[in-house]
Amino acid sequence: MRSKKNVWVLSIIILAVICIIGCDSDNDKPNMDFVYPLTVGNSWEYETTFTLDFDSLATYNGLNDTILYHTGSVEIIANEVIFDSLEVYNFASIMNESGNIFTGNRYYNNNDDGLFCYGHTNVSNISPKTNNNYIYIKFNNKIFNNVKDIFNYVEKAKIYNQFSKDDSIYYDLVKTLEYPLEEDNQWIYRSYDIRIDKTIIGWEEIDVPAGGFNCWKIQLTYPESSFNEDVEFYDFVSPEGLVQRLIEFKQLTCIDENGNFIGYLDSTEERYLTDYQIND
Repeated sequence: MRSKKNVWVLSIIILAVICIIGCDSDNDKPNMDFVYPLTVGNSWEYETTFTLDFDSLATYNGLNDTILYHTGSVEIIANEVIFDSLEVYNFASIMNESGNIFTGNRYYNNNDDGLFCYGHTNVSNISPKTNNNYIYIKFNNKIFNNVKDIFNYVEKAKIYNQFSKDDSIYYDLVKTLEYPLEEDNQWIYRSYDIRIDKTIIGWEEIDVPAGGFNCWKIQLTYPESSFNEDVEFYDFVSPEGLVQRLIEFKQLTCIDENGNFIGYLDSTEERYLTDYQIND
């Protein structure tokens, strides 16, 4: 029979091991309290993959699975003043879709509460099309011409029917990140046609072509909408910037020009960092 003394010694050893493991885990956790890197000259390069995965009925009706690739870059080109008093950093973006170039600008700055986007100008869409012009996608009781319009809708909370001219800035205030960055932080990101919340649900080590990064995993949800189960939307953000974005749709309804159901579609957008430059 094991003596009480041996049991007591064994218990102390087990507690010590648990403490050591716990302490090591805390020490291994990276410092994730940072602000987004805003310096003129900072730049990020991305690749984006769109997948269209149709079910058997949609395939029977003439639709084929498709994978589309885009490349793009974002650079902070200036620190300037807009709307007479707002000091911002001008993020210029370029997207290349099979040789077609799309450009846009967004205006950001940090303050004590978070990273804010104050407006945009000349933002262009890249729209992956389905195989036939008569195909439409139904989502949240709205009809869309293509999948990318739905991606824009779940990111921006409204449908953009037209965009600003080159010399116009649209005021569009949103809180992109809330400081300090901490697990379980939740805030309202947008509230136009639909309300979008952001929640920091934890941190992960992410490997992309640009390297390995410790990232906050930020989920976008729609508390006042019924389609949360149909959409998964995550951003992975590190001290170096946005590292990865993942948006997945399940069971999108495909209809023809007469409104007839012709099948379902699963679709994914994945954007990942391929290169970057961060200046001091």
